[in-house]
Amino acid sequence: MSNMSFMPQLKAFLKRNKIIYTVRKYKMADAMVEVDGIGECHRIPIGIIEKKEDLNDYVDGSGFSTVDEWWTKIKYFIPGSWTTKYIYKVEVEER
Repeated sequence: MSNMSFMPQLKAFLKRNKIIYTVRKYKMADAMVEVDGIGECHRIPIGIIEKKEDLNDYVDGSGFSTVDEWWTKIKYFIPGSWTTKYIYKVEVEER
């Protein structure tokens, strides 16, 4: 099982809400992943993010207050407007 990392405030959001939307630069399959401090989670591919407006439907589940705040963080971690970005839903597996 692969690992998935989150910034501390996003990890806290995932722990509290049992779900988070996250954007990554790699295309990854639907899979079970380990999140440190949380445990087993289900990573579900949603689609491709080409512009910040594509985040509108997901911001409430992102751990960020606004699309602009989220987009700024994405651009920091995934620099370059030409870089394809992928959005995933991550759900905590309840046991």
